[in-house]
Amino acid sequence: MSAGDYVAAPAAWFALLRQFPELDPAGAPFTPARLTVGRAAQLIKVNKEINAAIRYRDDADKDFWEVGGSEGDCEDFAIRKLQELTRGFDFPRGALTLAACRLDRGRGHAVLLVHSDKGVYVLDNLTPRVLPWRKLPYRWVAREEPGSPFRLWRALA
Repeated sequence: MSAGDYVAAPAAWFALLRQFPELDPAGAPFTPARLTVGRAAQLIKVNKEINAAIRYRDDADKDFWEVGGSEGDCEDFAIRKLQELTRGFDFPRGALTLAACRLDRGRGHAVLLVHSDKGVYVLDNLTPRVLPWRKLPYRWVAREEPGSPFRLWRALA
């Protein structure tokens, strides 16, 4: 996954960070996680459990990012997975990035990327499987950039 120029972060992301400052990647250096069999099992567990726990609710009319509770849309699933992996499984924040992409008809979508020594994997509310980013039919747009100046994101190619 090739990171390009710095780009502006989504406005709703800043509101999320004001409410949950511990989710801010600004102080975390970009560091891929070591992916062992046990760590891979944790990713699969978190992806499946959160996909099952949250009922999908589209908030397209108002873009509001939050930690998914009992319902939420794609970025709420991704944020809840981010929170669970950093709090419950001690994954480094610098290895986890929220990412924006486009689905087949151009509709916006958000996922959680796990940057590891074995590659970049995707936790997605549309599948229970944790897949390498190249295996998904998405058009990648941008992702968080841990440690970036001014909390900018990176364009993806």
